Amino acid sequence: MHEAKRIAQLYKSVYEGDENGEAWHALALKPLLKDITAEQASRAPKVGSHSIFQLVRHIAYWEEVVLRRFQGEIVDAPLNTPEDWPPQRSVNAAEWQAALARLDKSHAALLKAMENATDEKLARQVSGKNHDNYTLLHGIIDHAIYHSAQIAMLKRVS
Repeated sequence: MHEAKRIAQLYKSVYEGDENGEAWHALALKPLLKDITAEQASRAPKVGSHSIFQLVRHIAYWEEVVLRRFQGEIVDAPLNTPEDWPPQRSVNAAEWQAALARLDKSHAALLKAMENATDEKLARQVSGKNHDNYTLLHGIIDHAIYHSAQIAMLKRVS
């Protein structure tokens, strides 16, 4: 099996999990989000921390950026902008569902790009960056796991 397909399988597992929703690390991201309401998604445990809604939007945003970079585009994505971290606020059910749909869409698009990549593409340097596509893809997987853990902790206290 090509390395890109192995990375895609790992990425899919981290997001979707197995038949029980489990990934190698814990509950996968999509099953973790399954029963969260808009009210729960809006809550931040203290001033300065992020809500589940913000985390979901942040993950989707970076998946979109990574996809564009993986496709060869030079993307300026400054940290801590409203696109990176939307403002903390209460969201309604429609906004929450839209955030979940955006995450599904960004995940599906990046997964498809991974599945169709060659090992040569993995070795290419990301345009405008000091790392290759292999590192880029593993980074977005690590990013999803990191924020999944935060969501799991927030879900427990909400």
